[in-house]
Amino acid sequence: MKRIVSTILIICILFTLGACGHKDKSSQYKIYYVNTDKNGLTPVDYKYKSSDDADRISEALKALAKKTDSVDYMAAIPAGVDVDRWELDDQSLSLYLTGDYESLDVYTEILVRAAIVKTLTLIDGVESVSLFINDKPFTDASGEILGAMTSDTFIDDFGQETDSLLSTELTLYFASADGLSLVPETRQVYYSRNLSPEKLIIEQLLNGPDSSELLASLPADTKLNSISISENGVCIVNFDATFETAISNVTENVTVYSIVNSLTEVDSIKQVQILVNGDVPHLSNLEVDISAAISRNEDIINNNINGGFSTEDDTDYTYDYMDYSDYVDEETPEGEESDGEPSAENPDEASTN
Repeated sequence: MKRIVSTILIICILFTLGACGHKDKSSQYKIYYVNTDKNGLTPVDYKYKSSDDADRISEALKALAKKTDSVDYMAAIPAGVDVDRWELDDQSLSLYLTGDYESLDVYTEILVRAAIVKTLTLIDGVESVSLFINDKPFTDASGEILGAMTSDTFIDDFGQETDSLLSTELTLYFASADGLSLVPETRQVYYSRNLSPEKLIIEQLLNGPDSSELLASLPADTKLNSISISENGVCIVNFDATFETAISNVTENVTVYSIVNSLTEVDSIKQVQILVNGDVPHLSNLEVDISAAISRNEDIINNNINGGFSTEDDTDYTYDYMDYSDYVDEETPEGEESDGEPSAENPDEASTN
């Protein structure tokens, strides 16, 4: 009897596997989107209109870039990044992207790349995907070319890449609206364990400020040639010649000290030596000798943006996602107490506010 039952179970299993093998593959296709809180990916079932691999690749890329109606996930290819072209050779897809891809923070970039690769490698004729950014092979934070990627590159959505990510809060200094002083801006960033803190700071400065009230302090398209820290705590920053380009409405003192003050936020950095292609930069109207290492300048820092709150004020203000309704008295009738007024039971409150 047991042998008969076992035989029936084996037949059922074989039948089930055979049914799976003949399952309509269209139900296996998905488009991967980036979660709105950027903590993972959301796969959404997708049915292609065409059975041709080339048409499906084009269709998938359009879907990856299309704005979604969901509040939980968003397009994998972000605004500012465009698909220039793609080439398929023996199931190896080369994808050429243009735009601001390099401005993505490390963690978001991994999510975007994982979504693209996972979506495209579900197409029958695509085994791997190689990325090219502005016609250059994609490199990770350490400068290594990643080459062809498969779905297995991103084990559990991100693979071991996220295990090597660190998170830190940086204080960066950008130009004030009038370009005459520096204003501190803090941001939380994810970065590769292989990326040094000093290089991370320069990359973030090159990305520009998050606040619309601040100006970029470094010339656009400036490239970092190299960066290192000497034993005596001098950080040597070597830019390309673009660094010597004047920035409209921003003084060169602001440009120089945005680098110096941002880098000296790192405890191990005491001074900064700025070079252009290994030589002293050709800058004019500077109030400091740039041929030598430069120390931090606190006097150029302006903690008051357009009359905003100074950081020296010990009042606890919250700027992000602030509900200002708690701070505004809206048409409080005479004779009635507003939330901030002392109550009748605690008249002494008036003397402490």
